[in-house]
Amino acid sequence: MEEKYYCRNCKGVRKHNLLFKKSNSGSDDVDFLQWNDKYMVVECSGCETISFVNVYGDSEMYNTDRNGKSDYYSNTTIFPLFLEKGTEIEDIYLLPRTIQTIYKETIDAFKAGCYILTAGGFRAIIEALCNNLLIKEDNLSIRINLLYESGYLTLNESKRLHSIRFLGNDSLHEMAVPKEEQLLIVLKIINHLLENLFVHDKKIGDKIDVIIDKYDDFLNLIRSRISNNILGKETSIAELLGKSNRLIKKEDIDKFEKSFILEITKGQHDFISIVSSNEKTNIKYKINKMPDLPLPW
Repeated sequence: MEEKYYCRNCKGVRKHNLLFKKSNSGSDDVDFLQWNDKYMVVECSGCETISFVNVYGDSEMYNTDRNGKSDYYSNTTIFPLFLEKGTEIEDIYLLPRTIQTIYKETIDAFKAGCYILTAGGFRAIIEALCNNLLIKEDNLSIRINLLYESGYLTLNESKRLHSIRFLGNDSLHEMAVPKEEQLLIVLKIINHLLENLFVHDKKIGDKIDVIIDKYDDFLNLIRSRISNNILGKETSIAELLGKSNRLIKKEDIDKFEKSFILEITKGQHDFISIVSSNEKTNIKYKINKMPDLPLPW
């Protein structure tokens, strides 16, 4: 027996094979309300994805047309819940842990049709984003402006985040239920922002050269350039970076190396030590061991 249901893998309505079915029916004590509840395990005929389907209907579930004729209907729920129109970030594991948690809970609320919670969740994602980027202000409006002023957002992107802030505020403070189409637009904006800030660079990894302008990225590059064949040897920063020197401005290399030297003298990096000398251009480092690679969040 085949029925058509939405397949979350195929992203559309597809024929499904029935694997298991259990039906329950009944009524209240005076037979005023009669109901039928069906539970099914189904398999997509195309991709073989398994879903659980619940179909519920009762005698009060009907619409009446202008001629007085009643048209009964039922509610079909498919599990796991899914987004039929929008898409979620596939590589969610590349997001910072806190943002990852809030994003997942927000998507789950959207799938369950909890639109007020969804709008609040999108607002919370912006708050978590500011926390992650160390934008410290009590007022979210100011924090969004600082994201733009710090170069994390374009002006248009900051305007869009303010729109999400308004939507979240209306939902949480005034209990205004947003429309699905509004939330779908917000989802696209949030996905675009998070992928630009956290996902794309990590997916690129060492496959494509990218400009380095942050000290943490400089440290990660240093770690990635160390291999077993240079253990115990002496090298300069320029020699260690090799062709990757071109990814960093000269003034940034000087600034990053000063910070690196300070951290080494404080014992913060045991994989490397300073062996010579007082002249910056002649500073040599000894590679003591393979460094620990950073976690992806």
